[in-house]
Amino acid sequence: MYAARKGSPLVLGLDEEEWFLASDVPAFLDHTDEVIYLEDGDLVVLEPDSYQITDLAGNPVDRSVDTVDWDPEDAGKGEYDHYMLKEIHNQPTSLANTIEGRIEDGEVAFEDLPPGTFDGIESVQFVACGTSYHAAMYGSQLVREAGIGADVLRASEYESTTAPVDETTLTVAVTQSGETADTLDALRTAADRGARTLAVTNVVGSTAAREADDAVYIRAGPEVGVAATKTYSSQAVTLALLSQRIAGDVPDATPADDRAAMLEALTDLPQHVETVLESTRAEALARDTLDSESFFFIGSGLGHSVALEGALKFKEITYEHAEGFAAGELKHGPLALVTEETPLFAVYTSADDETTKTNAIEAQSRGAPIIAVGPDDHPLVDVADAHLSVPETHPVWAGLLANVQLQLLSYHAAKQLERPIDKPRNLAKSVTVE
Repeated sequence: MYAARKGSPLVLGLDEEEWFLASDVPAFLDHTDEVIYLEDGDLVVLEPDSYQITDLAGNPVDRSVDTVDWDPEDAGKGEYDHYMLKEIHNQPTSLANTIEGRIEDGEVAFEDLPPGTFDGIESVQFVACGTSYHAAMYGSQLVREAGIGADVLRASEYESTTAPVDETTLTVAVTQSGETADTLDALRTAADRGARTLAVTNVVGSTAAREADDAVYIRAGPEVGVAATKTYSSQAVTLALLSQRIAGDVPDATPADDRAAMLEALTDLPQHVETVLESTRAEALARDTLDSESFFFIGSGLGHSVALEGALKFKEITYEHAEGFAAGELKHGPLALVTEETPLFAVYTSADDETTKTNAIEAQSRGAPIIAVGPDDHPLVDVADAHLSVPETHPVWAGLLANVQLQLLSYHAAKQLERPIDKPRNLAKSVTVE
């Protein structure tokens, strides 16, 4: 058998008596954890008892064998009806893995990003697609709050951007698989323009990790369901920590004033997720709103990116029309779509989020049912028609708990509609084409 890589990813799995070829490791994880990530232009010749890797001219090339640190059981459904539900419920574990070893003596610590790694950096740009883009929005806001210029750009549009890039720019490519074609193109373009590059990914040895100057792994474990759940949460946490790590190297940057409280609250996040998962409210709301015409999600600040992610998750697995907006933008057009048949999910991360409350009430006055999504202490809870509650925590993490509630909402709505939850139509887990 012959196989060649050009553009799209190709991974060779090695077992004692058999070989595997796939675009992503989970395809053969039940059989082997020994892999070779092939490079563009590699040709693989597979024989019954041997393999050889050459270039297209037939010259042998040497590629290292990597061991994937994933438990094969993590790639199965176990007792759950769907991979997505299993992966939602796996988040206490995956988040604990993301956090482990990255907080030392009250400071953020990344083993491969020691102090001084970001010396000379003056601005940060994030490039990503889909769910990873929403996680990048989360991270970019925290970088800006630290006093560092930061943008988040859609990777598919990056080549046409005129954003200034030079050796003082850090370009952070956020990609679950490390193989997203648009994100890889943006990463390469940024490098060509002189930027420092950093990949934030879930897959050790992936193309993004190999090509970037540095790589940080979110350590979420394998995710099989097309709709990203646990990888979003781990990406957002990793980027939040990264924002504080970058701020430590950039002159005049101001790490969060309450960083100690923020990091202490992070250690409780896995347990708070457990509490959310015990709730059945999202399932009941999914049933109660199932006949609606459209579903709207709003939020402000960190809640904005969560609202966008909630809408994306809902539409991709239910096939129902859902849109997310910045709360303050509702009155600048989208309010025209609001009726009594359009429930509005209002995401907030702190009690002083007046923007989300004000705009939610505007929609409610026009007949829309309002569902508050966040901690119990927000005044919106008193006027909302329903509430998806999350435990009290630091505002930086409240949005991630709200997102778990919205993941459950999407899952249960899709299940009641009998959708193919793990494999929604027209979508792929790793988008390896432009």
